[in-house]
Amino acid sequence: MQHRLSQVLEFWDRSKKLSIKNKDYREFANEFLNALLKNDVKSNDLTTNSLANGSKNISALIIAKENGILAGAEEFLFINKDLDSRLFKKDGNKIKKGSVIAEINGNARKILSRERTLLNLLQRMSGIATLADSLNKKVKGKIKIAATRKTLWGLLDKKAVAVGHGLTHRLNLNDGVLIKDNHLKILDYDIEKALKLAKSSSKYIEIEAENKNQALKAAAIMKNLIGKGSKNMYAVMLDNIKPGEINSIINGLKKKGLYDYVLLEASGNITPKNLAEYEKCGADVASMGCITNSSGALNMSLEIK
Repeated sequence: MQHRLSQVLEFWDRSKKLSIKNKDYREFANEFLNALLKNDVKSNDLTTNSLANGSKNISALIIAKENGILAGAEEFLFINKDLDSRLFKKDGNKIKKGSVIAEINGNARKILSRERTLLNLLQRMSGIATLADSLNKKVKGKIKIAATRKTLWGLLDKKAVAVGHGLTHRLNLNDGVLIKDNHLKILDYDIEKALKLAKSSSKYIEIEAENKNQALKAAAIMKNLIGKGSKNMYAVMLDNIKPGEINSIINGLKKKGLYDYVLLEASGNITPKNLAEYEKCGADVASMGCITNSSGALNMSLEIK
């Protein structure tokens, strides 16, 4: 079981790459957050620049308005590196309604012009982390929760999922092979051909299956490729397949001696409401687009001291 868990983490978790210390992530965060700032301020913050003297300094606090899990702390400090900023909580820490999360000291115009962007950053990432954390607590380790590429804020959303103890899945299209229905269509649904063509592209190869026959066929081909010396790791995405049928697929894999050669992802319309139905189905991972495209923002405010 532990060996399989380590395989699951290797296949679907890229959280170690999601740090400002990592060049690619740092460049993405810098470009994305600065684009948000530029879009908000445009050429001038008319209100702030009309009322605040250019040399005036202030102190401001970020205050939580509800309970949750903090995410975005590292990015908050990064975007405010030209100001005297400090955090009282770290990524992954629990925060309570009314608690002070951070303090910013410095130029009034800079702080007030960034207010909305800073709050959007912390609120969105914390909202995602809070939802991911609550879903993980629901399943109690019986199945791993993973994000999808249904993101609005790209790698920042993936980072927030990781802070909430979810798996990131692929960070981009260059992060592994995932052969989906539309890919198979261009090969006339030749699963074997698709897997053979893809095996030299990445260590991580996953293919979508829509029914038991497709899943068993893909797993048999994967076992055969491994037997011929393939060093790839293989997974089958069980797309829009109900928990009962997933359980039947797993029993079929075990009977045919295929289970140990393939990892299994349940995917498609899995929500917090029906997650309990999937937690005992036997799949290794449940991928959920709702974590990043339907999570609420965790309410916070910026207040001048």
